[in-house]
Amino acid sequence: MVKEAEQPRVDQLRRARVELAAALRAAALWGYNEGIDNHFSYAVPGRDDLFLLNPYGPDWSELSASDMLASDQEGGVADGDGDWEITAFMIHRGAHRARPSARCVFHTHMPWATAVASTEGGFDTTLSQAAMPFHGHVASLPYGGLAHAADEGDRIGSAVDEQTSVVMLENHGVIVIGSDAAEAWSRLYFLERACQVQILAQSTGQQLIEVPDDIVQRTADQSTHDQVGQGKLFDAVKRRLDRENPGYEL
Repeated sequence: MVKEAEQPRVDQLRRARVELAAALRAAALWGYNEGIDNHFSYAVPGRDDLFLLNPYGPDWSELSASDMLASDQEGGVADGDGDWEITAFMIHRGAHRARPSARCVFHTHMPWATAVASTEGGFDTTLSQAAMPFHGHVASLPYGGLAHAADEGDRIGSAVDEQTSVVMLENHGVIVIGSDAAEAWSRLYFLERACQVQILAQSTGQQLIEVPDDIVQRTADQSTHDQVGQGKLFDAVKRRLDRENPGYEL
C-alpha cells in the first residue's frame, strides 16, 4: 500500500508516464517518428537522477504508460520491462544532466525539420509566425556520428542551455526541450510546421519577405510561456488519440 505522504509523487509519476506515452503515440500519428527509432524522455517528478524513456522495439503507435522505462544516470532500469537503445540513453542522459530544468526532451528525425537542419542556412526563425516564437532559443550542433558513447551524448547535451528550446542537429534531426509534455509537444508540432513552411517558401525561388527585427522580437516575446495554449493543444491531441488510437494510458 502507498503511504499517504507518498501518494502525490506516485500520482505525478503516473501522470508523467501517461503524458509521455500520449506524446509518443501522437508523434506516430503525425509521422514524426522514424520506424522504431528516435526517443522521448521525461524526468521523473521530484527526481533529477531518473528519467522515463520509451523502450526500444515497439512501434510508437502501440506504446502505453506501463511500457515507459525509468532509467538512472548509470543506465540501470529502475522500473519497467524492456531495454533502451544506446543512443537514446546517451542523448537523453546528456541533456538531462546538462540542464535539470529540461524535464521533457524529445528527439526525432521528423522530415521537414531534419531537412532544414541539413541546410547551410539552417532554421530561419524570422520567416513565419510559426517560426518566430523560437527566435533566440535555437542552437545548432554539427554532426558527430552515432551517440554510442558518453562523450557524444555529453556533447549533444552541452547545446541544451537554459535559453534553448530547440537544438538543430545538423544532418541528423532535432531535439526539442520543454518543462512538461504539453510544452514539448507544442514546440515539436510548431517547429515541424515552421520548417515545412520554410522549405516550401524557399522552393518557390521567389524573394522571401523580410520581417523587421523588432516585429520578430515582439512576436517571440508575445509567444513566451503560453502555457494555456500549450495545455489546450495537448488536450486536443489526447482527445484525437482517444478517438483514433485509444489505450495509451494503460
